[in-house]
Amino acid sequence: MDDQLSARRAREGDEGFTLIEVIVAMFLLAIIALGLIPGLVGALKMSALNSTIATASQLVGQQLDDARSRAATCTALQAYQAETIAPVVDARGVSLQPKRTTVVCPPSYPGVVTINVYVTKTGSTFKIASATTYIFVSAAS
Repeated sequence: MDDQLSARRAREGDEGFTLIEVIVAMFLLAIIALGLIPGLVGALKMSALNSTIATASQLVGQQLDDARSRAATCTALQAYQAETIAPVVDARGVSLQPKRTTVVCPPSYPGVVTINVYVTKTGSTFKIASATTYIFVSAAS
């Protein structure tokens, strides 16, 4: 009878997890999780930056389309360049400011005018997105 009881106790003592095994497993999972956190944070930051760049690129395209829609005269393009552009706030709350370079009329007509548009964060000089296009002008005014 004692042999059966001893054998039973030996089997029961090895069943299941001990508290130490559970703590070691939790510690290993915590180390793995800590290793993944920097990657997740970096991915979130990159996603936010890509969203701002996409919005800035869209604004540049809209400004160039607006320039192309004007009359094919140098006066119309100079008026376009002189217009005040309101800042645009993207979905994340970042304020973006589209800007245009000075329009230089060609010495003779017909000719080509270079239009350069870029977008910065409001209050910054760093260009997030920029583009240049050439617009045919048939006359000065």
